[in-house]
Amino acid sequence: MTYFDILLVAIACVSTPLIVAIILDIFYAEKKQVRFSLRRTSLWYLCMFALSFIPTVLLVTNNV
Repeated sequence: MTYFDILLVAIACVSTPLIVAIILDIFYAEKKQVRFSLRRTSLWYLCMFALSFIPTVLLVTNNV
């Protein structure tokens, strides 16, 4: 694997957690009867990004 492959993985791991974070916050806001919050969405995004990007990079760089 090259650094270009890591860059492609990073791009994939940036876009997918963003969509998941927005969907999670919409469902959370509906359930708790609160408004959509950009701050809460950014926290969801941070969690989703960490769960997807860190293990992926560890797996990719482990196989180098």
